Amino acid sequence: MNKLFSLILGTAFLFLTSCGGGWSDDQKNLVKNGCITMGGYDCECYVEKATETFENPKEYNEKSSELNEKFESAIKECEVNMEENDVNLESF
Repeated sequence: MNKLFSLILGTAFLFLTSCGGGWSDDQKNLVKNGCITMGGYDCECYVEKATETFENPKEYNEKSSELNEKFESAIKECEVNMEENDVNLESF
């Protein structure tokens, strides 16, 4: 009986969280990490524009042409100037 209750509770939790849409902190961090990897953007701004434009991470990953155009224009506000002098890399 206890296993059945745990199974039902676990299934209900998964169902409610998957249907809830929206953005979790982990999903926002994934987008932020991708932004950091790309470079050239204020990543806090980038994540904010992503969550404003796309209702949930599924839409972000699919990026329909209409929403993608809206997102691309929105993230122009997030662009930062990266000067070559700011990056100090040693070559071997």
